[in-house]
Amino acid sequence: DATFILDQWALDLISYATALGYPVIDIGGSNLTYERMTDILTQTKPAALFNFSHGCRTYLMGNDMKCTLTRGWEDTESCGVCGMPSNLKAISGTTIIAFSCHSGAQLSKCAIQYGSPAYAGFSDNLIVVSDKYGMQNIFKEALLPMAYHILEGWTIGAATEQARVDLLEFVKKYKPVELVSVPLYYNRKYLVLEGDHNWKLSS
Repeated sequence: DATFILDQWALDLISYATALGYPVIDIGGSNLTYERMTDILTQTKPAALFNFSHGCRTYLMGNDMKCTLTRGWEDTESCGVCGMPSNLKAISGTTIIAFSCHSGAQLSKCAIQYGSPAYAGFSDNLIVVSDKYGMQNIFKEALLPMAYHILEGWTIGAATEQARVDLLEFVKKYKPVELVSVPLYYNRKYLVLEGDHNWKLSS
C-alpha cells in the first residue's frame, strides 16, 4: 500500500532530521488535515515542509484523501474538487519537498508565486512498486536520499540533480526487470524543481 510505504519513508526522515538536531513537527496520519496544515504553516513558519502523501495537480491530500494544501481551484483532471479555499499564503518562506503524485504539476508553480522559495515534486504519478520481498526498498534507496541530502545542507538543486543521477543508475541496474526499471525511469522523468535552485536548509 503506497500510503503505508510513504508513511514509513516519513518516519525514517523524521528520525534522520532529529538525529541531525532539527526541530521537527510531525503532522502525519489523522493529524494531516487542511486546518492543521494551515495552522502549523501560519504559526511556526517552517523552513521546509516534507510531504509524504497523496497529491493532485492543484493540491496535496491527507490519508483521508481530503486536501491539505491547495490553491483552492477545481481540479477535474486528476482528483476532482478540493472544496476548500486556498491556503497558499501560509507557505510564504517555506520550501516544499513533496513525495506525492502530480504535486509538481501546477501547485508547485502556484507555491512559488505565493512566496515559497523552492518546490520539488513530481509532475505526474510518483510510482512505487512493492511486493512481499521488499521491492519497495529499491524505490526508497533511489528517492529518499534526496531528502537526506537537503537535511545535510545540500542546495535543493544539487539534491534534486543527484536524485536524477541516482534514479538513472537504478534504471540501468534493474533494466532487465521492467517492473522496477520502468517506474524508476518515469519517476526520474517527472521529478521537477521550481524556484531557487540554490536554496538550502540551515540547521
